[in-house]
Amino acid sequence: MPQNAAPPRPDRRKPTAAGTGLKSRIAAYDILKLVASGRYLDEALRKASGLEPRGRAFARMLVTTCLRRSGQIDAVLSVAMSKPPAGRVRDAIHILRMGVAQLLFMDTGAHAAVDSTVSLMRTAGFERMTGLANAVMRRLSREGAALLEDTNVGQNCPEWMFESWQRNWGEDRAAATMELAMTPPPLDITPRIDTSDWTRRLDGRLIDGRTVRRSFDGDPTALEGFSDGAWWVQDAAAALPAALFGELKGRHVVDLCAAPGGKTAQLIAAGAEVTAVDNSGPRLDILKRNLDRLGMKADLVRADGRSFRPRKAVDAVLIDAPCSATGTLRRRPDVLHHRAVADLDGLAAIQRELLTRAASWLSPGGRLIYATCSLQHEEGEAVVADVTSAMKGKLAIDPVSAAEAGSFAPALTDDGCLRILPSDFTDIGGVDGFFIARLQLVSP
Repeated sequence: MPQNAAPPRPDRRKPTAAGTGLKSRIAAYDILKLVASGRYLDEALRKASGLEPRGRAFARMLVTTCLRRSGQIDAVLSVAMSKPPAGRVRDAIHILRMGVAQLLFMDTGAHAAVDSTVSLMRTAGFERMTGLANAVMRRLSREGAALLEDTNVGQNCPEWMFESWQRNWGEDRAAATMELAMTPPPLDITPRIDTSDWTRRLDGRLIDGRTVRRSFDGDPTALEGFSDGAWWVQDAAAALPAALFGELKGRHVVDLCAAPGGKTAQLIAAGAEVTAVDNSGPRLDILKRNLDRLGMKADLVRADGRSFRPRKAVDAVLIDAPCSATGTLRRRPDVLHHRAVADLDGLAAIQRELLTRAASWLSPGGRLIYATCSLQHEEGEAVVADVTSAMKGKLAIDPVSAAEAGSFAPALTDDGCLRILPSDFTDIGGVDGFFIARLQLVSP
């Protein structure tokens, strides 16, 4: 059973529209345009970096609400106006979506939601759209709640994605996972040492003796211990793969696709000698900055894992493979807008190649952890089945025990892998979705 069976405490302070002003809404509008153009949310959120903390938190909440609830928001808007803005005023749709998000999903009063939407239209250069914005928002201030009742959270998920979850995990679990994806995530922290002490100091709750969970909607870097390198941010489920190697003191581990470095830090803290490999220079820079803050060192290598080869055989390899990231929707609602079913074949091909390549680096008996933060069967179970079959018994699943899985034991599959669905762990407030397999080189 989880060590903290009760759900996380509710947020003590949620950012509201009061006092945040037009500046935070302009930032949110700019962020939504960047995401619509293909930028990742984390990158786009830098647009809010110049705001004071309260305004920054409000902009983030507004953006993530628009991204999470886009299907329902558009369904409501489709009743209130005959067609969406097009041509030179097409970006005005983001402002209307922001207005609906504030009106129906946030703590913004009707008057403020209407006035701020009209003002933002004017500020953004859409003067001729202000009349429509006023009419739409006033109508929705009267009828929006009733219109919202005719929608459902499934409308926010791409059809191919939701159907895949239903097919592989069942209708109830798929629906519950989507419901959970509509809520902001808690803040999970991995301390270097003294986990119990940091649980107390950060007013958190302990999961599996390694993760401190707390509610927090501000900037984690402002919390006690961050600047001192006492901990790093890492979802509770994301902290599990590196913990499944067993004793690592003095062992050489290759961390493949290592940035931003949470798992790298775990391996170092466990006493491993780590070679951290990533093919992105900017992401490797982020990893280095994170390790510098933590006072940790690793051998950092910029390389594509499909062509990299260590100088000699290694004891262990951790692959946090590039994937669709559909298990991270609470933190990354932009995934709902950036992924298509056509992406899966290409991603699975990369994953199979990385897994096959990494297996060739292992010493006899060496262990390999393969993990993806994806809810798609094609990127988890299917990849491991394909590679182990192709290697004809040389690489085999090393089953994870219930004791090793800890709070995540309910996610164990019949063959000893882990299929972590967010909705299966509501007793601890939900987690990121993951597939994790531990494999062992049986014969070189």
